[in-house]
Amino acid sequence: MRALLALSSVARTALRRLRKERPPASRTLAGDTAQTQPYFGLLVDIDGVLVRGKTPMPAARKAFKKLMNVKGEFIVPVVFVTNSGNCVRQTKADQLTQVLGVPISQDQVMMAHSPLRMFRRYHDKCVLVSGQGPVMDIAKSIGFTHVITMEMLREAFPLLDMMDHDRKPALASPKPVKFPNIEAIILFCEPMQWETHLQLIIDVLLTAGNPDCVPRQLLYPHIPVVACNMDLMWVAEGKTPRFGHGIFVLCLENIYKKITGKDLKYELVLGKPSEITYHYAECLIRAQAAERGWLKPIHTLYAIGSLRREQEGASSLEKTAIFSENQ
Repeated sequence: MRALLALSSVARTALRRLRKERPPASRTLAGDTAQTQPYFGLLVDIDGVLVRGKTPMPAARKAFKKLMNVKGEFIVPVVFVTNSGNCVRQTKADQLTQVLGVPISQDQVMMAHSPLRMFRRYHDKCVLVSGQGPVMDIAKSIGFTHVITMEMLREAFPLLDMMDHDRKPALASPKPVKFPNIEAIILFCEPMQWETHLQLIIDVLLTAGNPDCVPRQLLYPHIPVVACNMDLMWVAEGKTPRFGHGIFVLCLENIYKKITGKDLKYELVLGKPSEITYHYAECLIRAQAAERGWLKPIHTLYAIGSLRREQEGASSLEKTAIFSENQ
């Protein structure tokens, strides 16, 4: 609630400043005659700020209506920055449109995995993706062209997944399997069946991307691993926070360390609060400003979110963080 009140406060301050700075009619942009060009953008978190699980915060709609002009357009560039990674941007935009009652486009949404669009060096590699939801569609929307899902890997090598006795195959396939060598592992978000994903990811790491072979020696450093979202916990409808992707990754790190005696290394770590994520969000803010024809530089970003201090055992605190970049 405090974050939403802060958002309303930002909106009110913006309106006051825009009224004071309004230029003569001859200097206003076509299509934006009711306002001057904004000098700042907003980065807004979703989980625990706008919604708890699937339940909207009561003040969410009211707060965002203050950021709209009479045409139903945002008076400042806004990007919704979430560590969620279980859907494509358009799906999240549709959900936000319904929750907030204002039109949200996919260009205003940044998922945990969105910055991977910039890292083209991975796009043509054979990558194993872990997560839930339409992982193949997510990977392709980012730019990956050669994607292996956990289901594809498990189907090719069914005897590798032995934890769930109800899913064990009766016999191994007598036919040899032709399977591409995996060159990188992309961790989108926490999966549904942790034991399967943990087992198969470790298999791929220990065999340098070829889980059908018997490892003769450990290849270290291992093949690249990219982690999107390292949140230990997240806020849903429950009275206490729920396990997030960071807990899954923590399990993976400790299993690898226990087996090999070496640390699991990450090629990239994405999601809040990584610097890469905020740089990409800034790019989206500037792209919105350019699309609207706003030529005045955006020199301040206001990030509206929540801060959870698990290490101190404190309860969830909501606050407003301000990130500024002077031009």
